[in-house]
Amino acid sequence: MKHRVYRLPLALVALSLGLACGESREEKLRRELGYASEKTARKPIEGQEIPPHPVREALRPVLSKIYSHPELPGVLEEDVFAEDPRYPYALQAGVLAVVRIPPGASAAEKARGIILATAEADAWVFREDARMDYAKLIEKVKYGFGDDQKVKILRGYADLKLMHFFNSSEAAAAIGELPADVRPTVEAMRDDYVTNRDKYWEEWMGVKMYARRRVAGDEPFRGLLRQIGKEMGRGELPPRPFLASVPEPLKGWAREIEANEELLIKLTNLRELRERVDFLGDTHTLWVIEGSDEVPEKARGLKPEKELGYAFLREDLGGGYNELTFVLGKGLSGAALKRAFLHTLIFRQLLSDFQMLATAGGDFSERNPDGSVVKDSSVVPDEYDPLFATCGATGALDSLVVGYASTFPTLSGLTAKSKTPELTLKVAHKCVIDGAKGRIYIPRKDDEFDSEGPAPASRLALYQMLARFEKIDVDLAALGDGAKKTAEDEAVEDAEAALKALKNKK
Repeated sequence: MKHRVYRLPLALVALSLGLACGESREEKLRRELGYASEKTARKPIEGQEIPPHPVREALRPVLSKIYSHPELPGVLEEDVFAEDPRYPYALQAGVLAVVRIPPGASAAEKARGIILATAEADAWVFREDARMDYAKLIEKVKYGFGDDQKVKILRGYADLKLMHFFNSSEAAAAIGELPADVRPTVEAMRDDYVTNRDKYWEEWMGVKMYARRRVAGDEPFRGLLRQIGKEMGRGELPPRPFLASVPEPLKGWAREIEANEELLIKLTNLRELRERVDFLGDTHTLWVIEGSDEVPEKARGLKPEKELGYAFLREDLGGGYNELTFVLGKGLSGAALKRAFLHTLIFRQLLSDFQMLATAGGDFSERNPDGSVVKDSSVVPDEYDPLFATCGATGALDSLVVGYASTFPTLSGLTAKSKTPELTLKVAHKCVIDGAKGRIYIPRKDDEFDSEGPAPASRLALYQMLARFEKIDVDLAALGDGAKKTAEDEAVEDAEAALKALKNKK
């Protein structure tokens, strides 16, 4: 029978403690938020004395090195459900942390569960140098990146804490103070965290990058990650600039793009200077040539599409950001290679073009057989993001070549497949319809009430997006005071002058 782990929000945990009637509002607030002074004795749960657990007491020499508060979490043996057998405990985190372990567990399992739970509970200990309360930090991760990333971060802290401790110089002395009945379990854990420290670090790196960044800049993670970096040489991958992300055949074009701010904005849609600086300094995209030694292991099986000239691998970094690897065909050269490279840059921006994907979302709404909407879709389903990016990038590149070939030397030698805005939109729209056939909205042929045609929301989304790449010539002089007046303009001015003269006469 499984036991369920319940993780309560910090405020609810504090409210469940049955606060004494004589406690002031300030004291209640301090307890709920976890700002109790280190000098204030921590009170047990009212009505429930938690006696010292024998296994916890036996582990005290180690737990006191792991936990950042002099009073260790209470330990209770109760039925709990552990979804992941690696973490056989339930944790009531906060100012008064309580660890719950299954009563039927073996002594070794209890010891391991108490150590892991204490390491996880350490993150919740109040730290004066923290900018944000840990509960609020975790809440932002949950609602910003998902519950799965929240759980990975909670458990990740426990593993990082133990990885750091067991690889430190103080671990041996602490283990040496343990009683003989628990020492083998702790020694086995030390061997695991020493031997497999690369595995535990990779698990941490498996948390979406922007979720990691959300917590890495504040305590308790900031101090711990600094120690791990200093003592164990572990850290985030160094930033990879734009020019370092492209192979030699593409570097010349990459330099031209970096030097031409207007073209860079067109290809990336990064209108803010800070965004462009971030992109050029840490691109989160890698371009490689098929069959070269630079192709990473994770992308070895990719086969470039003949029509596009490349294949891609997309990894979710969280927060709408991606890590992309583009593998360009080894037979490409000249204009064909340049076109594929420019196509990847536009594909990259459209893959997370929320405005386009949200506008087109209506075409993926749930509908009745008669075509009426049952439930509106606010955005294109994730699996079709690459389709819209591919079809849109082809049209966008054609529009860019038609309008700016004489403006940007980088576009020289390229030929547009669709030479008019109308044809460009038609081809991109058909590409989306064909790629999403069976899922995108197509009205019945006998629908006499349909006047918009198939996938109207996608057509509008593509139309709006393509406008960013079209060159619109406007004669500003014709709009100003010096514009040539027509006969109608002169007649209007004469009438206005007559009315003004009449008014003045009266």
